[in-house]
Amino acid sequence: MQRADWLIHPETRMTNAIKKLILFVAVAGAMPAADATTIPVDLGPSARVTGDKIVTFTGLNNLQLNGQTVSLDFVFSGDSFVRLFKETSTSFELVPFLDLFGAGTINNPTGTGYIFDSGNTPISSVAIFGGSVTTGPGGEAFRFGLADFFPLLADVNGTPRQGVIFPLDIYGAHLEITLPNAPAFQVTGGEFGLFAGNSQFQIGDVPDNGATLPLALGAFLLLLAFHAAKGRFGDSAVTALDRNLFNPEHISCG
Repeated sequence: MQRADWLIHPETRMTNAIKKLILFVAVAGAMPAADATTIPVDLGPSARVTGDKIVTFTGLNNLQLNGQTVSLDFVFSGDSFVRLFKETSTSFELVPFLDLFGAGTINNPTGTGYIFDSGNTPISSVAIFGGSVTTGPGGEAFRFGLADFFPLLADVNGTPRQGVIFPLDIYGAHLEITLPNAPAFQVTGGEFGLFAGNSQFQIGDVPDNGATLPLALGAFLLLLAFHAAKGRFGDSAVTALDRNLFNPEHISCG
């Protein structure tokens, strides 16, 4: 099977895609279409992620590829989101895929799209469409990219976008695309890919890792001891206790 290089090698995905695909830079002002089909995407539990993460969705399993134009909203379930940090790779990308099976050549969709925040407001990003995949005569299963979103790039040359306010939270992606006319290819599922190279991003809100919990608990117990002693022996009896318990030199963090 021959397929676009950006589907095979994540490290060269952006460079090769730029050479042959159509570019659309989303700008603020547009809003998700009211008649768009909503595709829930479950990102899983909240966590810090290093590298890549791919999850599945089922909302397009019955989709027919007849050259029609569709409006799709990929929305992360449970008010979840993808959080990017200043340290996240500028080549970070989000890619909605269809899982296909078929034989022959199929062109990727063309159109426009954008990612959006919690208020459904578009986030400026580079979005790439196009390309093609060729499979053998016996038919093969493969991932079929609907679009590539690069929220931290300003252009197809890989220039980092300036003025980004971090952390940057992404709640979904909207597509207005024309599907290929390829009824011989069957949609068997869907996947949503998040690709960060060797850098980190985050899924949802991640609680404190607990590093400061022992200190906070220790301070709370000391405060309880202080008040207990004060109530039992009075202010004068607490003076020495106060000096010793709340002297930083006497506090051990373990």
